[in-house]
Order: sequence, then structure tokens, then C-alpha cells
Amino acid sequence: MNLNEIPKIAGILTSGIDHPSHISLNIYLPYCNFNCRNCHNYKIAKGIFEEIPHEKLMWELENNLIVDMVIITGGEPTLHGDKLINLIKLIKNKRPELIIRVDSNGSLPDIIEKVSHYVDGFAIDIKAPPLDEKKYEYTIRKKFYSASLIESVKIASNLPYTIFRTVKYPWLTEDDVEEIKLFLNKYGKGKPYYINPFFNIEDDNVKLESTPKEG
Repeated sequence: MNLNEIPKIAGILTSGIDHPSHISLNIYLPYCNFNCRNCHNYKIAKGIFEEIPHEKLMWELENNLIVDMVIITGGEPTLHGDKLINLIKLIKNKRPELIIRVDSNGSLPDIIEKVSHYVDGFAIDIKAPPLDEKKYEYTIRKKFYSASLIESVKIASNLPYTIFRTVKYPWLTEDDVEEIKLFLNKYGKGKPYYINPFFNIEDDNVKLESTPKEG
């Protein structure tokens, strides 16, 4: 496969904390279609990054033998469409034993469906109660379509390594968290759900303009 057929890479990191009981090679892809408040990867999401050579990825796949999982994160990986699938195929070709998980905000169910045939799971971020579109849009600072998230959750729930996550933003109440749990009880097929702590990020996130997705 020509390496130009996979997405640009904004970062690579070995992690022991991103999926329970696994050591992962995290691959960060740039750009995002949300503009979440206090995004911890806001520069990558806006396309501000130093590109990692694809050769570095190949080296990691060939030599980083402590990992048993690859997590493709971002940014929003599903923006890369067929290039994302090409990346997954490349990883599977190099290290067929690796578990592959893709992180997503669940906004593009058509891509989630295509990708689901090549991965072992997703981590879907639930930003707020999906039926409270006003609070969801306050969090992501974009238009939100609950039907898209519902469809993505249904698809992702069919895979063995899927998890769901929520950052406990200060504006989310305990009732909000309970609403998310009820939502996942209905659509998430009992997959694990994690509530992650909120960390205030002092940045210029608000000032940055949205960056078009990579073609």
C-alpha cells in the first residue's frame, strides 16, 4: 500500500491507561468536526500539528512489541473515511494479532458502519445527554443530531471492545449522567461506560477557527 493512501499522523504514543488491561499504541489523526469546550487535543483537532512521518508508524508497528492494541484517535478519525480504513488494513497486515479500536464522537454513522467491518471496537464519546440537544450543542459548539449518535452507538455496540465515555464537565449534573446511562441502557447493549474527570484547559481553543477535513 502506498503510504500516501493513509491519513496524516499528528502523534504516536504508547499508553497503558487508555483501554482497561491493555497496552496500546495510540495514533492521533488530525481535524475534528466538533469544537468541544476544553478539548485536550484542541490543536490537533484544528489541524495545528507537526506531522509524524509514516515511516515512524511503520517502525513502531515492527518494533514496539509490548503493545497488544492500537487506538486510532484524534481529532475525529472518521473524517478520514477510506484513508482511515487503509490505515487499519495496513496495521492488520503488519501486526494481525493487534486489537484495533477507533475513537469517535459518533457523528458520522455511515463511516462508523464502514469502519466497523475492520476493527474490534470503538470508544464513543457521549458529550451530554443525547436527548438534550441544547446542552449537547453548548458542549460541542456545533449543530448536534441525536439520530446520528444513536445509529453510531447501535453499530459500535456490536463489537467486543467497544466502550462509551463521558467527561464530567462542570455543567453536567448528576441527572445528566443518569440520562446518559439510561440512553446507553437502551442502545449500548451493556458495553462498559466510563465517566472521566474534567480538567480545565487554559488555551486559545475559542479563538481557533474550524479547519476543513482532509480530503
